[in-house]
Amino acid sequence: MSVTLALGFGKVLRGSKPYVIVRIMVMTPPQFRIGELARRVGTTPRAVRYYEELGLLPGSDRSDGAHRVYDEQDEARLRDLLRVRELLGLTLVELREWMDAEDARARLRERWNEQPAPDETTRADIIREAIAHMDTQLLLVRSRLGSLEQLEDELSAKRRKVRSMLAEIEQAQA
Repeated sequence: MSVTLALGFGKVLRGSKPYVIVRIMVMTPPQFRIGELARRVGTTPRAVRYYEELGLLPGSDRSDGAHRVYDEQDEARLRDLLRVRELLGLTLVELREWMDAEDARARLRERWNEQPAPDETTRADIIREAIAHMDTQLLLVRSRLGSLEQLEDELSAKRRKVRSMLAEIEQAQA
């Protein structure tokens, strides 16, 4: 957020005291409604509402017109959710587990950057906890990799069998 301070001087009339006009403009981060958020990340407003209902996307603020409003942090979180879901094909339970680990790591980063800075023992504890959350996420990735490798092996075996059948047919025709 940035703040702009503008100073102006009022016209002094005879017999009156000088005065100063101060106008403060506060720049807030851009906010947008649900349709714009959905468009920005390539999904539907219904999907945004669904993730919100599941608690995977924090509930949004409401504008004066009672519309949901979102900011760039919401956009980044939803983009991450969609990316992880697409790449790994996680169930909703697994997706929640993934995002819980992400949230915990974000809280750990805040603790790491606190002022005054944490002592070395605390920093070591923060790192150990972050590693545990990354291990949770790596388990999810590795489980998907294992499933993909199994599928690859099955398809390779089928292809070998079909190639062998083709070779037999071509040899019989020769």
